[in-house]
Amino acid sequence: MAKEIVKELLPLIRVYKDGSVERLLSSENVAASPEDPQTGVSSKDIVIADNPYVSARIFLPKSHHTNNKLPIFLYFHGGAFCVESAFSFFVHRYLNILASEANIIAISVDFRLLPHHPIPAAYQDGWTTLQWIASHANNTNNTNPEPWLLNHADFTKVYVGGETSGANIAHNLLLRAGNESLPGDLKILGGLLCCPFFWGSKPIGSEAVEGHEQSLAMKVWNFACPDAPGGIDNPWINPCVPGAPSLATLACSKLLVTITGKDEFRDRDILYHHTVKKSGWQGELQLFDAGDEEHAFQLFKPETHLAKAMIKRLASFLV
Repeated sequence: MAKEIVKELLPLIRVYKDGSVERLLSSENVAASPEDPQTGVSSKDIVIADNPYVSARIFLPKSHHTNNKLPIFLYFHGGAFCVESAFSFFVHRYLNILASEANIIAISVDFRLLPHHPIPAAYQDGWTTLQWIASHANNTNNTNPEPWLLNHADFTKVYVGGETSGANIAHNLLLRAGNESLPGDLKILGGLLCCPFFWGSKPIGSEAVEGHEQSLAMKVWNFACPDAPGGIDNPWINPCVPGAPSLATLACSKLLVTITGKDEFRDRDILYHHTVKKSGWQGELQLFDAGDEEHAFQLFKPETHLAKAMIKRLASFLV
């Protein structure tokens, strides 16, 4: 007998009356590796916090044997807040490649997903992880130490970023860190927002006027945060809406926003870049057009010429 569907967000997720969830677009989870055969990067799974439970996968490049301290990249995967994980194949492969290319320690957060954990749960898990990283910087009040950070991390070079919805999480963390200090007054050096998921009630640029209300982006946000004040114009999803907190408070010294030619968020992300520029923010602002591709293409097709070029560009930022 077929199970009764109570909610679905196609092509992403289906929720059944018995409480079970079918995540339609997630790639399979893969195990961490003591040494990835292609890149030499080591990875392991760690627990960040117990209540609420937050876990992550941490990646350490082969170069850690040189004893040089390495930048930290706190990464949030995409997937519309409801699919994929820190342990899924595409994310794992991508961070092996990026950690090797950029010579960084990457921490991929397995933040809580929809439908059981609406926004701001993912934002809070990101903040919890940032606080946990900061607790290592001066090793005070750290009840859950991670040796790879203590032994190999350069805490003057902390980056926060991600893909699409993950980049949305990163943006909101950068804003929060501009208003709340982290343990030991840790500073974030850079933000890396790849095709960030931003939207709004009024179509802009190439966004279709007809059907805007029924766009997948609109449906995702209504699913992710149904009670958000202002709906799709809540500053969490529309940071450029009149009355939103000033982007001048973004807590990083440099910011890279990437766009692609076939991404539905392209015009929103260009607007975001312009809004940061006009806000009075004092950091170094960069915009990179990765070419005529869909968003997150470098995760799905890392072997292509454009993906390799993009990964090199991201690596050059993470220094």
